[in-house]
Amino acid sequence: MQPSPLPCCSGNHAVAVADPRTALSPLTERVGELLRLTQTIPRYRDGEFDGVIELWEPRPVTVSDVRDLQRQAAMIEAAMTPMESGRLLARILSLLAQYRSSELPSAVEAAIAEDWLDDLAEFPEWAVIEACRQWRRHPTKFRFRPLPGDIRNLCVEIVGRLPIVADRLRALLASVPKAEILESTADRATDIRNRVVALANARRMP
Repeated sequence: MQPSPLPCCSGNHAVAVADPRTALSPLTERVGELLRLTQTIPRYRDGEFDGVIELWEPRPVTVSDVRDLQRQAAMIEAAMTPMESGRLLARILSLLAQYRSSELPSAVEAAIAEDWLDDLAEFPEWAVIEACRQWRRHPTKFRFRPLPGDIRNLCVEIVGRLPIVADRLRALLASVPKAEILESTADRATDIRNRVVALANARRMP
């Protein structure tokens, strides 16, 4: 699947995500270090290895880290932008229309539509489209009319770690006092203004 670019603006940070899943790639080594797992613990079930438990604790963040963390968060926000409800229902209807079904009262159909919205409204368009595609092409599942939970489970698998990393970025950004961020922003603005004035004065010199 090749998703179309997803533009996003978060504050002063404009981001375009060519492939939503690339939003998980750290923009810098420093961001990668801050997002790195604190510890992994083996998990066993009935005496058999059953994956690992991931532990993560926020690391100390400085004001200089904020800009890159905001940019990374904006990329994930763009990738996870929820699908517009009308397009979502149209996509699900096109999937369900391929299966025979009896006529239902309009009130029941409306309630069913609300169920689909309730279960899928948080997911981005690229994930819903891919979930429907996987259902249609599955070697056995394609024969059965899906329930909202079926497509939701596929969407959860498809978006993968994006929501987890988004939560970690929010925790990191929340650890920096807003006063420090505002002070740093003001200092950068003053520095830029002074550079512009100095450049203008230099150009006026004979």
